[in-house]
Order: sequence, then C-alpha cells, then structure tokens
Amino acid sequence: MSHQPYLDWMQLALDGDLRPEHRLQLDAHLRDCAQCATMWQTLNEVEALLSTAPLVAPRPGFTRRFTARLKAQRSPSRALWGVLALGLGVIGAAAVVLPLTLGMVWPLIQLIGQPAASAALVNNASAVSQTLLIVGAALWAAARALGEFAIGTPLVWLLILGVFLATTLWVVALRRIALQGLMP
Repeated sequence: MSHQPYLDWMQLALDGDLRPEHRLQLDAHLRDCAQCATMWQTLNEVEALLSTAPLVAPRPGFTRRFTARLKAQRSPSRALWGVLALGLGVIGAAAVVLPLTLGMVWPLIQLIGQPAASAALVNNASAVSQTLLIVGAALWAAARALGEFAIGTPLVWLLILGVFLATTLWVVALRRIALQGLMP
C-alpha cells in the first residue's frame, strides 16, 4: 500500500490547506493504518512544540552580512573573474586541440588536393581503405614519436609540471578571491 498521498495530506492538514473530501479519506486511513496514525500523532506533537517555541532573533549584523554576500554574488568583478578563468581555459584547450587537429587534417587536405589521389579515392574503394590505413599509421607514428620525444626530454616534463603548477596556483588564487568577496 502506498502511504505517499496520505503523508502529503497530513502536511496539508497541518497547514490548514487540506480539502474536506481528502480530510475524510485521511481520517478513514488513519483509523486503519497504525503506521500512519503514529506518524500523524508525531507530526501533531512537533507542530505543537514549534507553535509554542519562542521566536529567536538573528545575530546582530545578520542583515548587513546577508546583503553583503548577496551583493558579492551579483558583483561584476566576480563575473569578470569567471569570464577570465573560462577564457584562459578555452585558450589552454585550444592550445592542445588545435595543433592536433591541424596535424590530422592538413595531410588529408594535401592528399585530396592531388588529382591522382582524388581520382583514386573516387574510383577505387580499396584505395580509400588503403589511404585510411596509411593515414591511421601516420597518426599512430606521429603519436608514438611525440610520446617518445616527451618521455625522453626532461624539458617537456618540466613544461608539463609547470603548466600543472600554474593551473593549480590559478585555481587557488581564484578561490581565495571568491572567498574574500563573500566574507563580511
């Protein structure tokens, strides 16, 4: 048996918003279901405690701190930092993706630009498969050569470590700036 509509109705009844026909169904269900009757009794006890509890005033300066935080969240400088971080991320991604893409597309453009190669591609399906195999082998050789160069050259490892360190410092600086803007 699903108790969900009755639990929702209990909450509406406590708020005084339950329609009369649902109130009749809820009362009938509470007479038959011990679990829901216990829940109803508990909710009524909690409601009684909350209605008799004294209101607590917020700490001094609450409104000022809240307004300052809200203003900091909406401040243009925060948006500027976000745009700057996003822009640098895009530039970094482009610095990696663009050379790789050009390295793969440029040989294909040169191959298609040759009349004999274009005719072979159009006229012979095996030439297409051979060309794709050659291009794949060339890409694999380029990737292997780049990997061997990167592994064998300490300067590349130093560059990768420097980029990682600079990115980490950048993120830490942005977080500190963001936290300072949110503090009163």
